[in-house]
Amino acid sequence: MHRKLNIREKIKAYKLRAHVWVAVITFVIFILSLIAYQIPALRDHDFISNILLALFTSLLVTIFTLLADIIVNYNNHKNEEFLEDLHLFGIQNLHRDKKKVLKSLLSYCDSMIWISGYRLILTCELKKDIYDSILRGADLKAIICPPWSDAFKMVYGSNEKVVDNYLKVFYAINKARKETGKNGEQIEVVFVDKPIFSDTYRVDQCLITGPYMHNRDPEFRRLMAKDFFSYNIVRESDLYKIVKTEYETLYSEAKWRLNWDKFEIIYNEIEAGDKRESEKIDDLISSCEEIKVMDTAV
Repeated sequence: MHRKLNIREKIKAYKLRAHVWVAVITFVIFILSLIAYQIPALRDHDFISNILLALFTSLLVTIFTLLADIIVNYNNHKNEEFLEDLHLFGIQNLHRDKKKVLKSLLSYCDSMIWISGYRLILTCELKKDIYDSILRGADLKAIICPPWSDAFKMVYGSNEKVVDNYLKVFYAINKARKETGKNGEQIEVVFVDKPIFSDTYRVDQCLITGPYMHNRDPEFRRLMAKDFFSYNIVRESDLYKIVKTEYETLYSEAKWRLNWDKFEIIYNEIEAGDKRESEKIDDLISSCEEIKVMDTAV
């Protein structure tokens, strides 16, 4: 555990010793000039007394200026130390607008995309950006907790209508997959039956993640992950490895994998008909293959 520095050690560490010594010397000169002004022989001499009065007045202003400068620099160093500690831990930036960050990163993505989530609300808003990234050459892996799983029902209940989001996202991904000729290992969607605690995206080598909160918004709906802050993680930091390992662990424990050929069939059937949410869920389940042993590496 790190020992806390005392004030003297902090002044030395923050390279403020010169500032402090100048302030001390100025204060000593101020005291000496004040004492000199009190000497009757000097104070009764108009010229000398005026000089001494001007001297200790200007010194007093200088002392206050030096003290203010020391305090400002001291606090700036403390802030820099805090930011440095965050960076060493692995947090590069904090963001309130996850969509804006992801759109910016996806605009030049051409290697790898990771997606995770329950309802795919934010992912649906980014489907065009994801589609364009795949066309540029990016592979994709998605880990989703689906509405037919016990884990989804435990978090959101049984009344959430999310299948349309799934269909829109999967259609865009499949369209890009076919246009690029990528196979099922390069473009893969798997489903888990366990709660997902972090809303994690990977865009090339950047990891963007944040917690799922169980608050409710003013309309009594669940607070979405994008409503809370997200953080951009420093590559190859300890936190980066932890989040990456969590995603890989979830991936290795997936129960179902989407079959793109089957999905295309059920998508066309759903688009041609007027099906209820439960029927759409049944169709989605029929387009999935059960995974016995995870046989594909992330």
